Amino acid sequence: MPHWADWEMRAITRMDVQSWIRALVEKGAGAAAIKRAYNLTSSIMRAAVDDDVIAVSPCRSIDLPQIAVKPPQWFTLDQAQSILDELAAPWRTMCLLGFYTGLRWGELSGLHRHRIDQRRSRLFVVEVNTKSGIKQYPKSSKSRREVPLPPHVLETLERHIHRLDRDAVVFTTVTKGRTGRLLSDGNWRRQTWWPAVDGSYYFDGDGEQQLVPHYPPHSMRHTCASWLVQKGVSLYEVQHLLGHESFQTTQRYAHLQPDAHKAVLGAWERLDAPLTIAA
Repeated sequence: MPHWADWEMRAITRMDVQSWIRALVEKGAGAAAIKRAYNLTSSIMRAAVDDDVIAVSPCRSIDLPQIAVKPPQWFTLDQAQSILDELAAPWRTMCLLGFYTGLRWGELSGLHRHRIDQRRSRLFVVEVNTKSGIKQYPKSSKSRREVPLPPHVLETLERHIHRLDRDAVVFTTVTKGRTGRLLSDGNWRRQTWWPAVDGSYYFDGDGEQQLVPHYPPHSMRHTCASWLVQKGVSLYEVQHLLGHESFQTTQRYAHLQPDAHKAVLGAWERLDAPLTIAA
């Protein structure tokens, strides 16, 4: 809207769109934000073509800035334990579940009581909590999945849900006068997550007390994947556990595999005459 509000659709050319992208880059906008803005503009233009408002979309062959893939931010076991210790009981259960299942925040806060199979130690990811309320994932979506629960996680979860109705949402607000409402991502971060992280400490390798890294709730998901990969679980299994649509998303954790560099080091050892430098 700030850029295109006063333009007529038919007046916008491909070069106008490219110039807009270039201006966003020069203003310092992030690559991901630029891509979101461009995708929205492109979808509007496609709809205009479908409705015969314009003949051709100007959003074609546009050079977009590359989005740098950041390494996943994850907590060590000591750091995660420190965060759990700072949380009140219901949120401790919620975050324990997050660390051991890798559920997205919306999946955790949208989990229903009847999606937990206590007999088989499983839960089923079907619903997600969004800004517009609870929604079900499409049946064709890889986000719908079955997730195993370790015994101690199931035991903790059972203590939390034993009084809930079958169709109840598992984690809801607990504030007096507002109990039982769907959680708000922003409010939960501000009132629950960040105070716990800011009050959490751990001891580093030198025995020095340090603050836990200031990572967002989504890092529980990264932590789950990182721990599993470090323990030898295949990237294929991790992909399905987390419900990643693309295997490329899961490959961010490949460097954590125990044998990630074994093949490379083995090749150097097999060289007939390795390079040397005289002492």
